[in-house]
Amino acid sequence: MAENLSKTESAEIRPYRPNRLLRWFYRRFFGKIRVDESWSGQVRDAAKAGVVIYIMRSISFLDFLCLDFLTKRFGLPLVRFTNNLGLWILEPFGKGERRLRLRAQRPEQEALSEVVEQRQSALLFLRKPPKLVSRRTRGERLDEDLILTLVQRQRGMDVPIQLVPQTFVWSKRPAQREPGLVDIFFGPVEWPGRVRVFFQFLLNRKNARLRAGEAFDLKAFVDQNNELSDERLADKVRYALLRRMERERTLVLGPTKKTPGRMRAELLRSPKVKRAIASEARAKRQSEERVLQEATKELRKLQATQMPYMLSLLEKLLDWLFKKIYSGVQVDEDGMRRIREAGRKGTLVYLPSHKSHIDYLVLSYVLHERALVPPLIAAGDNLSFFPAGPILRRGGAFFIKRSFRGKKLYAALVDAYLKKLIGEGFPVEFFIEGGRSRTGRLRKPQLGLLSMVVDAAMSLRRRDIYFVPTAIGYDQIIEGEGYMRELSGGEKRRESAGALIRARRVLRKRYGRLYVNIGEIFSLEEAHHKLFGVAAGDVKLTPPQRRDLIRYVAGETISQIHRATTLSPSSLVGLALLSDRPETTVRDLRSISEDWLAALRARGVNVSDGLLNDEGTLADSAFDEAIELFLDDKIIEHQGDGLRAVGTRRTRLEFNVNNIAHFLIPSALVVRAILSARSTTRRGLPLSELTEKVESLLVYLGDEYTRPHDLTLQDVLEEAVETLVEEGVLLRIQDELVLGASLKKAYRYASLIAAPIEARLACVQTVLIQKSPIAVKRWAPKALHEGQRMCLRGDIERREALSKPRLEAGLALLREQNIVQLKEDEILLIDEPGALRLKAQLEALVRIQDDL
Repeated sequence: MAENLSKTESAEIRPYRPNRLLRWFYRRFFGKIRVDESWSGQVRDAAKAGVVIYIMRSISFLDFLCLDFLTKRFGLPLVRFTNNLGLWILEPFGKGERRLRLRAQRPEQEALSEVVEQRQSALLFLRKPPKLVSRRTRGERLDEDLILTLVQRQRGMDVPIQLVPQTFVWSKRPAQREPGLVDIFFGPVEWPGRVRVFFQFLLNRKNARLRAGEAFDLKAFVDQNNELSDERLADKVRYALLRRMERERTLVLGPTKKTPGRMRAELLRSPKVKRAIASEARAKRQSEERVLQEATKELRKLQATQMPYMLSLLEKLLDWLFKKIYSGVQVDEDGMRRIREAGRKGTLVYLPSHKSHIDYLVLSYVLHERALVPPLIAAGDNLSFFPAGPILRRGGAFFIKRSFRGKKLYAALVDAYLKKLIGEGFPVEFFIEGGRSRTGRLRKPQLGLLSMVVDAAMSLRRRDIYFVPTAIGYDQIIEGEGYMRELSGGEKRRESAGALIRARRVLRKRYGRLYVNIGEIFSLEEAHHKLFGVAAGDVKLTPPQRRDLIRYVAGETISQIHRATTLSPSSLVGLALLSDRPETTVRDLRSISEDWLAALRARGVNVSDGLLNDEGTLADSAFDEAIELFLDDKIIEHQGDGLRAVGTRRTRLEFNVNNIAHFLIPSALVVRAILSARSTTRRGLPLSELTEKVESLLVYLGDEYTRPHDLTLQDVLEEAVETLVEEGVLLRIQDELVLGASLKKAYRYASLIAAPIEARLACVQTVLIQKSPIAVKRWAPKALHEGQRMCLRGDIERREALSKPRLEAGLALLREQNIVQLKEDEILLIDEPGALRLKAQLEALVRIQDDL
């Protein structure tokens, strides 16, 4: 706007011109301020729409200087007026000079009106800091109501006045509910006095942030509320602007915090907890005072005590660690933008995938680095050991017992704590899968904590809850060796200080890249409306409806994490290795990798940075990086001129593949179904029989494939068929599906579900050979041993089939089909003919693969 002024107008109202000392100060201290990436764009958009008026909360000469520097640095509309800053003869825009010459000051309303009439920009502060030695926790009203002046000017203008809130965050300390001595003498952290502003600047200038709120169109607001008086309009505008700036501060620092003691006291006074304490006292025949002491002790163990200094320390530590062990951290920046937008509207509940202990740290690290307050994280109490427990607690972790069974008081405490956090606006994070996935696949959702969150949200009508599905992925995980041992039947090692010390070995290796992607964020209100067609507050849910809502949120979360998962070089090359013959040349492996890359891109997978070259094909550097990772980890080895996956370590390779297998399993099921028809009738498969055939195959997959909750199986299969026809793997002849010319591609698709079929075959063989009862705790070792013998005989091909979860799933299948029975912790074979029939069916499916 300023560029359009005439020379006369520019001479009348000039921007602030700092002296030489201040110009040096600008460059020295303001150059490192981190600015929200969208800030300059938001201001430019506002300038195109009308007259830009920058808005800030509390009068601060430092904020004025910093904004003046940044508007000049980014070429934005320059400030030509601001409130009286209380600097006497140092006041900008000629006001100090008038005082020095003992000349009368122009009324601020008149000066502001002139700036607006000339389409210039100004900076308005809405309040002034509390007086020295004051217990006030909010700023004081200004003597002059300049928002009223803007409202009055807007009524006579056609050009909109755009009020753009600006929030400088000089301190990492969130607002406190109870003021301390420093707050009383120098103003609270959110309304600091001059002395506190100065020291906040000195201590935090390298970490200072500028955040811009959503522009407020004053003309549109005045037109919509034309019947209100100017004074009433000004009050509403001021309130809306303060709310927007408070939201920006809360996004960076979090909501106002209470002391841990006050939080416990409020929780113990809640009616639900008091009833639980009384019930526990009656059940245990103890006094309520004794039970109250136990409840207080449990709350101390449960509570997070997130500290700004620990967040800063952890960010520096993790920055060093991640640079040491990872080639890079790839973050979904568009997802970060969507998180900010959702955070302005309600409370955030982060629901990440869970594959590694690093998951506890990575999301908080990524958010803190981008000036978003890290969430409070639900962690298992197995991680509360010293010294990790105190560090994680101060980083935002709250520790929950693995099971609430028989612990009604404890369940009431956790429920009340979650409700308190959500009600006060704290972002929360928990893993919807419960524990870590050892296989790379998403585990079945655990609904306990989710049901508490949904119940809490339903009782808080004024605040909406936004769920943030998050896919965290790795080229290689640091727990890879431990997972392989557990999958092979070994016991899980307990977390301890000793294990933490031994973890130093992690620093000796590189693990490729780390990936953080955000799925579509959705609110509880949206989920409620989609299921029931009404707003959340318009109807009281029945217990079945409540369960449907919880299951919907869980299903949508899993679907969104699946869709957000990134295709990494290790996942792609691992897929090529597992889907081809055991030994392959590097040239063939690259060709197969490129085929899978094209197939996955056709299915809409997110591709990691650097995976593609300028031509849109597989980059040499990405392929070589994956091969090097697998060789260093001894997952693959050179075999003559080619490469071979090491048989005993194929489960490590499969972990990478399982990250993205869900994109391809529907196609694998279709190909398998057609192969089954060919093997029996030597023809294709009628489309009308496809769903039935696939359903029979899904019995053998168990939980290894999770269909998108919002699609029917028929919808999924139709999409898979369409893609396979486009790839030339299938042909559609009238109403029948037949294989295309490339049997190699068909083999590769079919191989994706070979391992679970072979695992079920090993389970059937185990019960048939054993015949005598098998102790439940001996089932996995017995089945594993028999499976290894079958591998040596060549009856099954894939060593990755012999994993503990698959063998336990195989036992579940035998029980479902009433082939075995569980009696007094022993497994009994009760239907040998049925076992023989199942074995024949599975052997036929395995032979299909061999025939190809």
